[in-house]
Amino acid sequence: MLPPLNALTSDDMNIVSAKVEELAKRLARLTGEDVETALERAVEERLSRVATAAPANRNAAMRRFFDRVSAMPIRDVRPIEDILGYGPDGLPS
Repeated sequence: MLPPLNALTSDDMNIVSAKVEELAKRLARLTGEDVETALERAVEERLSRVATAAPANRNAAMRRFFDRVSAMPIRDVRPIEDILGYGPDGLPS
């Protein structure tokens, strides 16, 4: 059985959508790029916004942040409750 004509392969992509085609042409006109370059940059920009860092990297960055903050000197020696302004009853003091 043959694959559908609009099937994606690793060599090419055939997008069958009038809306996508019009958006791509509009973007290319506005940027002065050819359609392929405009689409490539648009996809790269979108991926940079939605892609997240690997959890190990994020955890390591958070650990470094907390280590750095924990090493900072304490400049205000008042109890935390006094700094926050709440009494033992949980109400503003």
